[in-house]
Amino acid sequence: MKTLTITTARQNLGAWLARAAGGEEIGIVCGAQVIALRPVAIHAADYAEQEYRLTKAELAEAAKKIHEEIDAAETFEFTGDLRTTALAASPADQTLSQPRGKAGARRNRRGQRRVASVA
Repeated sequence: MKTLTITTARQNLGAWLARAAGGEEIGIVCGAQVIALRPVAIHAADYAEQEYRLTKAELAEAAKKIHEEIDAAETFEFTGDLRTTALAASPADQTLSQPRGKAGARRNRRGQRRVASVA
């Protein structure tokens, strides 16, 4: 096994990871331990369970809800003209894209509020 200090490993981490992925045994000394670099198989089926603690039933319900939201979403065909697409958006969408109040206002170098316009 090739053992490295943390500093040496950090300097060329990509190369060390590539060598570990190729089957070489690489270890990094961390205090009194040696931490091994080795590939780990990832299975898409259990990723949601491990990362988000979702059961298969919860995952299926979440996927169903996401697909329903996608199907219900209002979409616009982009023709290359931003003005046309922006004007086609619903008033609620246009309101969301506008800065609100003093906190959202942009200011110029003299501290004066700038008003964005679509012209």
